[in-house]
Amino acid sequence: SSDVCSSDLISIFIINMGKNMDSSLKYGNLLLTTDFSDLSARAIPHAVSIARKYKSKIYILHVLEPILSPVEYSWGSVQVEQIEDSRHSNADKNLLKWCDEQLSEDLDTRILIRKGNAVTEIISVIEEFDINMVFMATHGHTGISHVIFGSTTSQILKKSPIPVLSIR
Repeated sequence: SSDVCSSDLISIFIINMGKNMDSSLKYGNLLLTTDFSDLSARAIPHAVSIARKYKSKIYILHVLEPILSPVEYSWGSVQVEQIEDSRHSNADKNLLKWCDEQLSEDLDTRILIRKGNAVTEIISVIEEFDINMVFMATHGHTGISHVIFGSTTSQILKKSPIPVLSIR
C-alpha cells in the first residue's frame, strides 16, 4: 500500500513494503542532485538526516546539459570548447560555494559534475558509485509545460533501480 503525505513545503510518497521489508537496508551512499536553485536546496535536510542516521557518504551531483552548436546561432569565432570549459569552471565554483553554504563540514561528501543528459548522468552515477538512495527536487510542473518539457525527476522515478525521494 502507499500513502501521500503533503504540506505547503513538501510532498512525500510513502511506500509500505509490508512483511517483505528488508530490515538490513543500508544507505551508505546517497545522491543529492542540484541545479543550484532554492528548490533543489529543499532536498538537503532529508539527505542530511539519512546520512547522519546511517553514517552515509553524500554524493552531490550537478549535470551540465549540452548546449547547441554555435554554428546554429552564428556566434562567430566563439569556440564550443571555450564555452564548455567556462560552464564547467563556473559550475565547479558554484557547487563548492553551494556546498559550503548548505552543508555542514562534518558530513562525508563528494562533489560530482557531469556533462550530458541529466537523466542519463544521474542513472550512470547511481550505478558507478553504488548509490542506495536519491534525493532530488521537482519543480512541480503540470499540464502542458510538463508534457512539453518533461521532468527529470519523473524520468528518474521511472528509471531508477533504487529509492528516490522527490521533494516539491
